[in-house]
Amino acid sequence: MATKNITYTYDTFAQSVGKSDRLTLEISEVWHKAYNKADKASKAEYAKEWRVNYLIGSLGVSASEADRILSQPRDSRKKEHQLAYMRANSQFNYHIVRPVKLGVSKQSKVTVDKVVELFEQLSKAEQAKFLRIIK
Repeated sequence: MATKNITYTYDTFAQSVGKSDRLTLEISEVWHKAYNKADKASKAEYAKEWRVNYLIGSLGVSASEADRILSQPRDSRKKEHQLAYMRANSQFNYHIVRPVKLGVSKQSKVTVDKVVELFEQLSKAEQAKFLRIIK
């Protein structure tokens, strides 16, 4: 493949990476839903298939070479192969597993009575400090 001298600004590059992330996350929604419905064995197969294909794309290796790399213990892999393996897992978690809903944080509700109770457990110096901070 011939390479061209394409000039990207830092901003344009960051925007392109962000756009790519957004689009691939949207596209992967169907596989995320299927993964969530899958049993344990199927989930393991999803992960294995992802790793093999990610290594094929990332390292430019054949399927049999990707399988060979994955069959090696972590400490026996070349550094480049281990880094690709770690990226594969990271991308699998980001696109397919999605362990945390994006943009949603879990908040606990605390009553005013609980706040007062906790405040009263503070020493006088801690109470004074707290009151200075919140003013």
